[in-house]
Amino acid sequence: MNILVVNDDGYLAPGLETLVKAMALFGNVYVSAPKEGQSAKSMSITIKKNMHVFYPEPIVGSKNMIVVDGTPADCVGIALKAFNVDFDLCVSGINYGHNVATDIFYSGTVGAAREAKFLGIPAIAFSAASVPNLEYLFDETVKLMDEMKESELYLGNYVLNINFPKTHVAKPIGVKITKLGKRHQHSDFSATKDGLVYVPNYGVTNYLEDDDSDIKAIDQGYVSITPLSLDNTNHASIKQILKTEA
Repeated sequence: MNILVVNDDGYLAPGLETLVKAMALFGNVYVSAPKEGQSAKSMSITIKKNMHVFYPEPIVGSKNMIVVDGTPADCVGIALKAFNVDFDLCVSGINYGHNVATDIFYSGTVGAAREAKFLGIPAIAFSAASVPNLEYLFDETVKLMDEMKESELYLGNYVLNINFPKTHVAKPIGVKITKLGKRHQHSDFSATKDGLVYVPNYGVTNYLEDDDSDIKAIDQGYVSITPLSLDNTNHASIKQILKTEA
């Protein structure tokens, strides 16, 4: 099994090393990571400049590694050329910070996984509240991969978005298949007196969450697994519009 590991926190992120270590138990691991942190880059790609790649000493457990001066989605595309390997799976993360609810539309971690799926590679995004407890994240990632490999859960027509419970949980209670929550991250801006500089101030609007949401699951101590569709079409609305026009 050939596995591509990517992330959005940069090639020095501890979560990347943990994910590589875990994936090495399941196949041949290749790493393609951005040179610098690329949080909130979603699926953005570089189209108007050349990108430089360098080959550092590979992370222990990986066959080869490249560092890309580009976005997480760029890392996926360039990896296919640089490694010339047919990948069976792409895993992205482990991100420093949850990617739940509307986070997924901004997340570079999820964006890289989506890019891989668009290119025909089954993909999983992993995120956690923080990544200081690397041993815990390693153990839980291996456990999840064991179960997903046996069930072939990752082979569906979707991207799996996995979030580990909040840090107050010593050990996950279990796993829940969830839908996206309602929480929304929003930004306000403070301007300098001359009005030439705007400083972002990010906040979160919380809503009453449904019991089957990803946010509710991680709050309660569960690992959340949300299958994300690649088709954003509102099919029900198409039927409604056609019915109205008729």
